[in-house]
Amino acid sequence: MSTGTQRTFATPDPVSLFVELRSGDLVVETREVTHTVVDVSGGAADQVLVDQRGGAVSVIGPKGGHGFFGGSSRDLTVHVTMPDDSGLVTKLGSADLRVDGRLGETSVRSGSGDVRIEELAADSRVETGSGDVTVDVVRGRLQVKSGSGEVTLDRVHAPVQVATGSGDVVVVSADGPVTVKSGSGDARVRETRRDVSLTTASGDVVVDLAHRGQVSAHNVSGDIRVGVPAGLPVWTDVTTMSGNVRSDLEGAGEPAEGQDFLELRARTVSGNVHLEQR
Repeated sequence: MSTGTQRTFATPDPVSLFVELRSGDLVVETREVTHTVVDVSGGAADQVLVDQRGGAVSVIGPKGGHGFFGGSSRDLTVHVTMPDDSGLVTKLGSADLRVDGRLGETSVRSGSGDVRIEELAADSRVETGSGDVTVDVVRGRLQVKSGSGEVTLDRVHAPVQVATGSGDVVVVSADGPVTVKSGSGDARVRETRRDVSLTTASGDVVVDLAHRGQVSAHNVSGDIRVGVPAGLPVWTDVTTMSGNVRSDLEGAGEPAEGQDFLELRARTVSGNVHLEQR
């Protein structure tokens, strides 16, 4: 039984990496290098197919006797080092994915594995069933779809769209527009300087600090909370059928020419709405 294998390819330019892995771990590192190294370890390492065709590198793991999402080989680890800004396409079952470095155009599909990516520098898509998704830096357009996993985006510099069934969504800092739709998860943006649209059925909606632009917050039974800097002019349209509305905002009057201002729309059926001065 094989315990490890390594292949090295000359890749002076960014490559396109495709990985199909049912279970185990996928670790990808991008660096300022002119080669791609694929290191496979674990009991099923000799069943992994590794190939290069031009600027494309493929890694195909064993499918096993129960189809793509069945079988064992959970001790299998695939470690890839490749040039910065390389693209990544995955088809993962329960395998976890960790990316250290900067990726180009990326498309990740995962069944139940967790996904953690340091930086996405180009338009990308991440789709998971129940795994958590974490991205530290987003510089290209990003679409995320998740069934029940939690989604955490740290620094967002480009348009982001997130759709979840029951997982919570947290965006830490947004310099790009953010759209979140969730069934029962909470939706939270800690700080934003661009338009934000947050919609959930039974989860809470929170924008801790909105500096300018448009904030749209909609839910059915969860609470809504929005923080606004002192002195920022705010236009509000707030409605709740059976909840309470509370505002700590002080009137700032009409915005001067060229001054930042906020348009806030909040809709909830039974939840409370709280507008906070920060």
